[in-house]
Amino acid sequence: MSHEAGLSPLLLTLLACPQDHGPLLVIGNEEMYNPRLRRAYRIDDGIPALLIDDARDVDDNEHELLMSRVTATTGPVAD
Repeated sequence: MSHEAGLSPLLLTLLACPQDHGPLLVIGNEEMYNPRLRRAYRIDDGIPALLIDDARDVDDNEHELLMSRVTATTGPVAD
């Protein structure tokens, strides 16, 4: 997967959802998405805005759209 958001691979291994501490999906250069909680976090000028209060809820239709646009995943890299 490409890293369209301009986030370094090392940074992607360190980032997690601030709410459930699980991995996030990167959606282009626009958002990071937690499909477990269906919450989206915006990326502003290449900087993830990972504040729980600033996240937005995602409905079923948008969830499907976001899942089809995933470009990267955060969290530990598998050995």
